[in-house]
Amino acid sequence: MAAPATTPTVLNDEPAVANDYAGLVTRAVALAIDAVIVEGSLLLIGGLLSLIAALVGGVEFNTAAKVITAAGWVLITAAYFVIGWSTAGQTVGMRVMELSVLTEHTLLPPGFWRSVLRVILLGLCILLLFIGFIPVLFNARRRGVHDMLARTVVLHVDAVP
Repeated sequence: MAAPATTPTVLNDEPAVANDYAGLVTRAVALAIDAVIVEGSLLLIGGLLSLIAALVGGVEFNTAAKVITAAGWVLITAAYFVIGWSTAGQTVGMRVMELSVLTEHTLLPPGFWRSVLRVILLGLCILLLFIGFIPVLFNARRRGVHDMLARTVVLHVDAVP
């Protein structure tokens, strides 16, 4: 009989079970909380700056300024996730939902570059109508395409060693 292709992940001196991995709904709620925090803050800041511009005399953005503003918006949003994942292994939304993102083999928070890769892949999964999240429903470790390619897992905090 052949040996298993992969060894099971060990959490708290016991093999990981399906309940240790975060499911689709829990992850979606955490992502929604993060979206409200980041996008809400950026909308508030943008609204205040627009109000100030209107009071000062109406500042008009040309095409280049609009592109730069949009790029800044995307970079700030990505930075929120990258900083959270690479430092603590979780964002504010993940903390509220008691989740943590970790590398699949070491079970440590992903480093900076792995977090950058994961946020890019997460953005692509979202842009493609969330189709990259379908594997979460069928994968034993409940990983989406972005998790598989970035080699990460999302676990409930109480399962993290």
